[in-house]
Amino acid sequence: MNSAQPVRVRVRFAKDGDLRFTGHLDLQRLFERVLRRSGLPLRYSQGFNPKVRLNLASALPLGFSSRAELLDFWVDGELDAVVVEQKLKSALPKDIAVLNVAFVSNQLPSLQSSLKASEYRISFLPEIDIPETARKLAALLSQEAIPIHRRARSVDLKQLILSVEWTPGPGAPELGFKMKSTPEANGRPDELLNLLGLAPGTYQVCRTALFSNSEEVGENG
Repeated sequence: MNSAQPVRVRVRFAKDGDLRFTGHLDLQRLFERVLRRSGLPLRYSQGFNPKVRLNLASALPLGFSSRAELLDFWVDGELDAVVVEQKLKSALPKDIAVLNVAFVSNQLPSLQSSLKASEYRISFLPEIDIPETARKLAALLSQEAIPIHRRARSVDLKQLILSVEWTPGPGAPELGFKMKSTPEANGRPDELLNLLGLAPGTYQVCRTALFSNSEEVGENG
């Protein structure tokens, strides 16, 4: 058993293509296999069935792409970040791209417990009437509350929205949301779009940033 202090590696990665439809648990298993294939000196959990020590950030809903996903894992000994990045890239499927590799303190809280918010960008198919969509959204946001049902409980989506912004896109304007993203309160933009009467195939959602304790750790972090 290695008793030395492990080194914590944080990876920011993009997820796109067919892997947009891979769930959180399947993504975790994928990274376990990738890390084992990488040849890196990984730190494993204790017990009869040791597993690679890894920690993914907030689960990304099925169908969403992202440029801001985060993964922590631990290795034994000091390594060069460039070497870690090269080994990961050689083992990962094409729909996952490593964007940044850094070493962070073991004293930091887990990714799930430290996240506060997520930022999303929504692009629409050409047939979507953007002015009408903007009008419906403004009317929805003017309500005192936006209640929806998740399983057996009611959730007020309005309390989960931190900001809304329309920005120019490559074609039609794109819609940006910043929403709470904690274990207790997680906002999903597709739930709002559903209330606007938009079918899932008429838009594409990309997570562009994650925020932790008021500090951005996603696309520009």
